Amino acid sequence: MSFFSNLFRDIAIDLGTANTLIYIRNEGVVLNEPSIVARERNSGKVVAIGNEALLMHERTHPGIITIRPLANGVIADYEATEELIKGLIKKTRSRFSLGIRRMVIGIPSGITEVEKRAVHDAAEHIGAKEIYLVSEPIAAAIGIGLEFNEARGNMIVDIGGGTTDIAVISLGGIASGESLRVAGTDITNSIIRHFRKTYNMSIGERTVEEIKMQIGSAYKLDTEMTMTVKAVNIKSGLPEAMKVDSVTIREAIATPIGQIITSIKKTLEMLVVKPELSVDILDRGIFLAGGGALIKGIDKKIYEETKLAVHITDDPLTAVARGTGEILENIEKYRPVLHSSKRYALRIPG
Repeated sequence: MSFFSNLFRDIAIDLGTANTLIYIRNEGVVLNEPSIVARERNSGKVVAIGNEALLMHERTHPGIITIRPLANGVIADYEATEELIKGLIKKTRSRFSLGIRRMVIGIPSGITEVEKRAVHDAAEHIGAKEIYLVSEPIAAAIGIGLEFNEARGNMIVDIGGGTTDIAVISLGGIASGESLRVAGTDITNSIIRHFRKTYNMSIGERTVEEIKMQIGSAYKLDTEMTMTVKAVNIKSGLPEAMKVDSVTIREAIATPIGQIITSIKKTLEMLVVKPELSVDILDRGIFLAGGGALIKGIDKKIYEETKLAVHITDDPLTAVARGTGEILENIEKYRPVLHSSKRYALRIPG
């Protein structure tokens, strides 16, 4: 490989509704920040991206707005998505670089061709010369070390911010699956609606994230927990502190959790014509990835409904990013599972 080619970077991205993770070839996962952009309302000028923009979220004055440019795992605001990716990549620049040679991007398995094209075009406008898209459940399987190419069924459930990707993978492809547009954001919104409807209180997204992490659960806990939550009384407009328990939060998020489990069972039922794959899953169980895998007791709840062993993968938040990174490091090995497109504005030796 020539010196010239070394000046170009290869990057893999898990472009998520809630968070975006970036993997750089030979370096690993180097960034994990919220998928949010802050810009001036009148000029449109971007003033913050990622962590800095999240600090501004729900605290801005009328002259600044915050935008989450991805919804349900796909691009909802094209310009803001470009700014997000460019800004986050800029944060990773540790040495002089002429640009991006290869970019691998994880995408939900159920997005349309138009939505795939939007992701591709955003990467192209940023300057990537070779662009590869890969379905997130396949990336997750690779990221957690499953031999996805063998004649054996593996069931992956990747609960992200905007989508839950459910897939039975065998021989390098998806034998059965569903991309459900119910995921972490819906769990967050369920808690927000519960506070508004039950207590006439308004709470912010960051507070909800603390609730989910501290006392959120999908299954009854050995010891139920409580926490103090600071919210705003909608009637008086005044801030108040109140106690909330894990039972209440579990009831509040029961609907989106139930929808995810229903889709898991539906995917399993579709294997009735492929009994050998069903046997494989009975032997190997279900593998959980994504931020939703960190909800307390979700493995127990899925087991209760399916009677299948459930494995929460190591570091589930980075499973897709690690998988896209592994693909980046070994493009030829994984080429059969990629949607690829090359645009050479400049011929890169090596």
